[in-house]
Amino acid sequence: MRYLPMSLALGALRRGRGIEQLLGGFEEEGRRGVKHALIFPAPRGLCYVMCTAVEDTAELDRHGGLLYPSDDAFYPEDANREGTRPVGSAPTPEGAIELAERELDADPRLWVNLGMLGYEYRDFVERGRPLGRWKPS
Repeated sequence: MRYLPMSLALGALRRGRGIEQLLGGFEEEGRRGVKHALIFPAPRGLCYVMCTAVEDTAELDRHGGLLYPSDDAFYPEDANREGTRPVGSAPTPEGAIELAERELDADPRLWVNLGMLGYEYRDFVERGRPLGRWKPS
C-alpha cells in the first residue's frame, strides 16, 4: 500500500513525519517540468506546505527518479536554487492538507510518506511523463 489513507497521513504529520505528493507534469517555454507538494510539521504543531518544481530530464532518471530540490530546479533564479516555494502554513495537520488541496489541487487520496516519491516518479515516467495533474492507474 503506497498511498496513505487520511488517518495515516494525519498520523504521520502528528508524529513529526512529512508527507508528499506528485502533482503532475507541465511544460513552460519549451521545457518540461514536474511538480510535487510537501507537507512537513514543525515544533508546536505548525505544518508547512511547500511546492517544488524540477526540470524533468534524463538526469532525474539517473538518480533513481528522486524528485528533491537540486540543481535541476525549474526556476534556478530562486534564491536557494531549489525551485521550492512556500505555499503557506497551518496550525494543524488537517489544515495543512486542506491548504494543499485548495492551493495546489492536491488529491487527498494520493499522499505518500516522505521518501516514497521516487516510486511515484518512476510510475510517472513509465506512463510517458504525461502533462497535467498526476492520476496513477
